[in-house]
Amino acid sequence: MRTDFEILSEEHQVTKYQYKPVKGLGKNAMKFIRQFFFLLFNIWRFDAVFIWFADYHSFLPVLFSRITGRKSFVVIGGYDVANIPEWKYGVFTNRLRGFCAAFSMRTCSLNLAVSRYVERKTRRIAPKNKIKLIYNCVNLQDTMQENIEKENLVITVGLIDSERSFYLKGIDSFIETAKLLPEIQFMIIGMGHEIQKALLTMKPDNLEIVGLVKHEDLVSYYKKAKVYCQLSRSESFGVAVVEAMSFGCIPVVTNVGGLPELIGKSGKIVKRNAEDISFQTSEIINREPKSFDQKRFLNPSFSFEKRKSEIRHLFS
Repeated sequence: MRTDFEILSEEHQVTKYQYKPVKGLGKNAMKFIRQFFFLLFNIWRFDAVFIWFADYHSFLPVLFSRITGRKSFVVIGGYDVANIPEWKYGVFTNRLRGFCAAFSMRTCSLNLAVSRYVERKTRRIAPKNKIKLIYNCVNLQDTMQENIEKENLVITVGLIDSERSFYLKGIDSFIETAKLLPEIQFMIIGMGHEIQKALLTMKPDNLEIVGLVKHEDLVSYYKKAKVYCQLSRSESFGVAVVEAMSFGCIPVVTNVGGLPELIGKSGKIVKRNAEDISFQTSEIINREPKSFDQKRFLNPSFSFEKRKSEIRHLFS
């Protein structure tokens, strides 16, 4: 979202409106009312509305845009097309949120899908409306080097702050893999201390856990790691996967959502069992040299320049 705001702000006057999701129908109703009056008095000032995700917060902006003849663009990020009832994950696990999301996708001027997987899911929900694929992008500094010296390190990155995110990001599978490969160092980046205490009573000696880090500080971890694992149970794109690949990490991913289209032939697609994951991971660690040429992994489709060009074209 920050990247798109920066892109749009280079050539246009952009007003940022944040609708922070909260628990409770009453609190959301107040935010809904506040948004209604903001749009009622201000929509005439704008030529277009650009919205990240279809949910509660997209319903009124899309409706006001349609009524007043403004353009409305909705970036479909993945959560807004998901429905995993056992983990209460995705807007379609809630009828009201699902209605708001579906209305937004079917009524906006253009849906912007972040991956082909998301594009397919959006077409099922809004088959008659326009959809354009614009991949998410990597926007980290210091990404171009001829060679990077790697360690026999396997990492995974995610905001792991609840039991739901722990299992959706496949952290349980990552830990089981670490147990089968005691000679290799594993690292989880982004796990909260409370979740560690609740779900990690027995941690293997070769597993290190790092709490939340700043986005730009991830570079040092990407540079060291030889393998990046994304063992998610739901994943629309996986920005961390592309970031890791841009620093020469070889990806090992589950056959879920948009992950296979991200890695192409640059890594391994695995089944969800620790034996298969450990076999593929060990093979990469033992086969690949310590020095990596980054250019081998960089895909121009996921570059900042590519997304910038596509988004600018929408408003040209």
